[in-house]
Amino acid sequence: MSNIPYYKIAIIVSVIQLFAVFGALGNNIKALAEVGTIAETTPSLLFEEDSWDFGDIKEDGGEVAHSFVFTNTSAKPVVILDVSASCGCTSPYYSRKPIMPGAKGEVKVVFDPMNRPGNFSKGVVVALSTKERITLTIRGNVLPRELTIEESYPFEVGDGVRLNSNFHAFSYLGRGEEATETILVYNTSRKDATLELRPKQMSNMLQVEVPKIIKAQGFAAIKLRYVVPAASKRYGLLDDVFNIVVNGKESRTLLSTHAIAVDKYDPAIDDMSMPSCELSKKIIKFGDVKHGSKVEDNTIEIENIGNAELIIRAVEWKSQALGCSLRAGDRLAVGEKCKITFTLDTSDSDYGVWLDRVSIITNDAERPMQTLRVTAVVVD
Repeated sequence: MSNIPYYKIAIIVSVIQLFAVFGALGNNIKALAEVGTIAETTPSLLFEEDSWDFGDIKEDGGEVAHSFVFTNTSAKPVVILDVSASCGCTSPYYSRKPIMPGAKGEVKVVFDPMNRPGNFSKGVVVALSTKERITLTIRGNVLPRELTIEESYPFEVGDGVRLNSNFHAFSYLGRGEEATETILVYNTSRKDATLELRPKQMSNMLQVEVPKIIKAQGFAAIKLRYVVPAASKRYGLLDDVFNIVVNGKESRTLLSTHAIAVDKYDPAIDDMSMPSCELSKKIIKFGDVKHGSKVEDNTIEIENIGNAELIIRAVEWKSQALGCSLRAGDRLAVGEKCKITFTLDTSDSDYGVWLDRVSIITNDAERPMQTLRVTAVVVD
């Protein structure tokens, strides 16, 4: 060191000091930035907790409540403008008076567990005058109450025979797939009862097993089984409706089932290359249409935004007054689009509001069926 000139030593010391200054300055800037970030992200109303778990509560035990306590940590008065709940079972209570700096307050959230058995998680959004939004959450588990016979079997179909349901939707069924469901039956009377289902509308793809006799104060089951054969060419809605006959008397209550026949999706094969059906809109409004006239609409486009050919499997609607240019068997190449023309002939329609729904079934694996709503008002 003694061999190094004095002026060089001075330069080295100055450089070291300069780095130390910049380092300290950098740390201070970082600290200030962090403080600024904290200041920006800290809400004006600081809640002691933003979620509350009620744990297990009884369905018939009455409402439960929790108060979320907060403090105004800002330098200005804050007003709670609104508290909105995500479900009608949840009711918030709060004051609209200004909360002064440093003052405390609360948002009380009440939950009604009746008819809501099982786990729940509900959000409550607090809107402040500072334009901030704070989300509070309540959760818990509702222990189910013991139901009455009338609640467990709400459909009375004659002579004391009751069903737990008179409808079931099976959703999508691919080629070669099947689905089953059971409808429970209870005979509340003191006499045996006969039971029969008479077909009113059939898809020919539903198999039904019906117990012929329901013992007095006994239980039984109606078994439903949809089967779509692998070689079937049937696509679209599968609707089956039955008249329920108890002791030879036809009930006013019908039993109905619903399924949708589509292509079977195989992830191992179809994941790499799939079509995708896109509709430009989901509703057609013809507006006022004179009785006896015929109108046309071609404002909807269908497009294949996938990477394989799109095939129209079925196009279905109910009213004979409606016509559609899209047909089963139509195909769209990748990227292709075309207009769909709808016609409405009101010659045999009643006056007033007219409504129908058009179901378009395709080989789109993610959305096999899309529905269009068609409306009009038939006037003189």
